[in-house]
Amino acid sequence: NDDQIVPMARHFKGSPVILRFIEYMDVGASNGWNMDEVVPSNEVVQRIGAELPLAPLSANYTGETAARWRYLDGGGEIGVISSVTGAFCKDCSRMRLSTEGKLYTCLFATRGHDLRALLRAGHDDLAISGAVARLWRGRDDRYSETRTINTDGLQRGARRVEMSYIGG
Repeated sequence: NDDQIVPMARHFKGSPVILRFIEYMDVGASNGWNMDEVVPSNEVVQRIGAELPLAPLSANYTGETAARWRYLDGGGEIGVISSVTGAFCKDCSRMRLSTEGKLYTCLFATRGHDLRALLRAGHDDLAISGAVARLWRGRDDRYSETRTINTDGLQRGARRVEMSYIGG
């Protein structure tokens, strides 16, 4: 559907909708992901900018996943999320909690941390927030960054949790 990039930008330009383009992501074993099928964010920006001139905008906050661009004529903005070609692990501030009480510190995690056990054991809010803080400070999951070093980003045989399971 990459032939619809510029038509979509044209359609939403001048409207209050801020269009976001996200690179085709490896969401687990279910989508048959292949790097050769990724349209890099810089190509998306180049295609749109060739017809609708753009200028970069600063991030609204540290950890913002979309790189923002404004139309030079004031017709709004777009954003691109470079989840494959421009990993943002170092600035990530997101974690996810599954319905089973597992805390995932990365969208591409191979395992979760059991918070349900703490809750069921009667730990108070302070103890739970302390446990979450320790998990976050100790996190070493940087799948998107390591994928560029190691073509599959995982140790052989490691299975990631499907993104749909943890709200990705």
